[in-house]
Amino acid sequence: RPGRRGRGRNDTFMYERGLADYVEYINAQKKADLVHPDVIGFESEDPERKIALEVAMQWNTSYQESVHTFANTINTHEGGTHEEGFRAALTTLVNRYARDTKIIKEKDDNLTGDDIREGLTAVISVKLGEPQFEGQTKT
Repeated sequence: RPGRRGRGRNDTFMYERGLADYVEYINAQKKADLVHPDVIGFESEDPERKIALEVAMQWNTSYQESVHTFANTINTHEGGTHEEGFRAALTTLVNRYARDTKIIKEKDDNLTGDDIREGLTAVISVKLGEPQFEGQTKT
């Protein structure tokens, strides 16, 4: 249209199984084998606090971590508290599981977050009633 400047490309993705399909799509682009065949996924909602969370993740044999985060469907490529919370919770839970199952012995150090996330592909989506963005870092 006349007078319209800065027209960019707009891509729309629709996955029948939601984030699980998106994780499979991302992993299919990599030249790495999967560590486990099924995508791990979960959802949680707190209507009182107006918060919903969806996570899908799968490990592959690459050394690269690939975590994609969204707040109210906006790509938060610079991260945020939702990504920090995911990283901290994942590290805590994997270490707890490793200790409970004696994979890590009592005298051994915990696994680091970097070790745990090596080869991880994850997509985290939060929906918030009152989101707070710092500056114009969303894309």
